[in-house]
Amino acid sequence: MVNLQEVNATNFNECISLKRENCRFVGNAESVLAEAYLYRDDSLAYAIRSNETIVGLVIVRVFPTETHPYSFTNLFIADDFQKRGYGKLAVEAIIDKFRRERRSNVVQIQVHHSNEFARKIYTQCGFIERKKSQWDNHFLVMELVL
Repeated sequence: MVNLQEVNATNFNECISLKRENCRFVGNAESVLAEAYLYRDDSLAYAIRSNETIVGLVIVRVFPTETHPYSFTNLFIADDFQKRGYGKLAVEAIIDKFRRERRSNVVQIQVHHSNEFARKIYTQCGFIERKKSQWDNHFLVMELVL
């Protein structure tokens, strides 16, 4: 079972201590938490928790509307927890959160075109590749209709 927990003073030290060797597509814990803080007006960092252990992080857009869909970014699973299915379970938990809130009917994410592992997980969860990002053509826009 995987669930999301807002990053707060209680779990911050555990979150920031998550280790990653390969930061090619998503930064380390410090950079993800810094980005969440920078964009705190419309985003929140969430710990990805399996039972009592934090296994990763994600940034979720918290104020979607019909014209601005749900989105999330910087999803990662720490090195010690790789290859156990936590990535897919985290995506499913995020989608469930969005479905319960019902503020938008669409989830839109961007993924690096060469990040085949992430693209596979998103496709398995129902996302469809739509177009190249308008900000950086190395990224693809993927969408899921809730």
